[in-house]
Amino acid sequence: MHDTDSPPSSDCGPSLLPISPHYAMKCNSLAQKAISARLQSASPTTLCPSSSPGEELSLVTHYTVELLRAAAFIELPTEIRATAAIFLRRFYVTNSIMTYPPTELLKTCLFFGCKAEGHYMRLAKFADKFPNTTGEEVLAAEYILSQGIRFAFDVRHPFRALEGAIMELRRLGDFENKRIDRAHGKAREILKFSPLVTDAYFHYTPSQIMLAALAMADEGLVERMLGEAFAAQGDAAKDKCRDLIQACRAMLEKEPPEKMNDNEERKAIIKPLNRKLRKCRDPDRVDLVALQKARREQAMIKKPKLPVKEDGAVFGGSIADGRESKRRKTETEE
Repeated sequence: MHDTDSPPSSDCGPSLLPISPHYAMKCNSLAQKAISARLQSASPTTLCPSSSPGEELSLVTHYTVELLRAAAFIELPTEIRATAAIFLRRFYVTNSIMTYPPTELLKTCLFFGCKAEGHYMRLAKFADKFPNTTGEEVLAAEYILSQGIRFAFDVRHPFRALEGAIMELRRLGDFENKRIDRAHGKAREILKFSPLVTDAYFHYTPSQIMLAALAMADEGLVERMLGEAFAAQGDAAKDKCRDLIQACRAMLEKEPPEKMNDNEERKAIIKPLNRKLRKCRDPDRVDLVALQKARREQAMIKKPKLPVKEDGAVFGGSIADGRESKRRKTETEE
C-alpha cells in the first residue's frame, strides 16, 4: 500500500495514492479543520461533527455502487461504467467526501467516462436520464474532477486480458468448453464490480486483477495457466506470482458481485453516515453550479491595461513622418 509523509493541500492535494489509513487520516483531518472554520465563521455556535476516515471510505464505496447502478440503469457499456467508477474513487483519494458532494460528482464521472471512452452522448440527452438534473449541473464539476484525477483520463481495465486468457485456455485444450465458458462468465461478472469498489486498481495490474477474478471463478484454470507460463522459470517464480494473485483475490472477495443488489443492508449502514455528512459539508462547495459561476466571474475580472505606446514612440519617431519622407523621396527621384 502506498503511503506519503507530505501533507495534502486544502483539497487534500494532487495524488493518485490509494486510500491508505495514513493518507486518509491526513485528508480527513485537513478537511475537518477547513470546514469547521468556515462553518464557525458563518455561525459561531456551529460545529462540524467528527467523521472518521473509515466512515468516509464507507461512503465512497456506497456511492461507487450507486454510480454502477446508475450506469446500468441508463445502459452504458461496461468499460464506461468501469472508467467512471475509477474516476470517482481516484477523485476521493485526494478530496474529502465532505468537501465535494458525491451525488453531483457521480453524474459528472459518468458523463466524463463517456468522453474518455469515445462514446458520444449529447449533454441534454444524458441529463434527461436523471430526475431533476440539468446539463449545467452535470458540467459544473467537470474541471474540478479533471484536477482531482490530475488529468489522467486513460484507465486500463482487465476485461481484454480476460478474453486473452480464455483464448489461451481453449488453445491448451485441457478443459471442457463448458467449464471454461462458466468460469469466463463468472469472472467477467466479478470484474464488473469487485475491483471497482475496492482499491484493486491502485495496487495491481489489469492482468493480475483478471487472474484473481478467474481464480475466484475456477482456481484450477489459473493453476494451469501459471504452470504453462512458468514452466521454464521454476517454482519460486510461480509461487511469487501465485501469492500476488491470492492477495488480490482476498481484496476482491471483500466486495463480491452479489453485493451489487444487496441494497437494503448497505442502506442501513449508510443512512446514519449520510445524515452526519449533511451536517458537515463544506458550505462553500455544496452548490457546484454557483461555485463554477463565481470562479468564472473572478476570471473575467481583468487587470487594468497599461497605456499602449505608439509605434513611433517605440522605434524613435512617428511612423507617419517616416512614410511621408519616403513618399517625397520617391517623387523627387521620378
